[in-house]
Amino acid sequence: MAKPIKQLQVGQLVRSLAGHDKGQYYLVLRAQGAKVWLVDGYKRLPANAKAKNPCHLQESKLISTDFAAKALAGNLRPEDMRACLQALLARQTEEMNVGKNPDEEALANV
Repeated sequence: MAKPIKQLQVGQLVRSLAGHDKGQYYLVLRAQGAKVWLVDGYKRLPANAKAKNPCHLQESKLISTDFAAKALAGNLRPEDMRACLQALLARQTEEMNVGKNPDEEALANV
């Protein structure tokens, strides 16, 4: 039985699970059919967005509404993409650290 295609949204934070870019974080520029186009504001800009199969992506619950609005308006700048990506990555890190025991964190740094 085939897996259902993931429904990704414009501005959603995703991580590549396969390919030479494994582990790289991107923002979804657009999703159409069985392909998703990704940007990061560094190497991948809208003109050369990375086309990827959604099955090869780990989706996040985090979505940048600022990025989505600018993408739909068609006025994305590289610095805007980088800022949105960095903000989402910082938020993801904060959410992962919430609820951690400070003693466990101290031991992990030893």
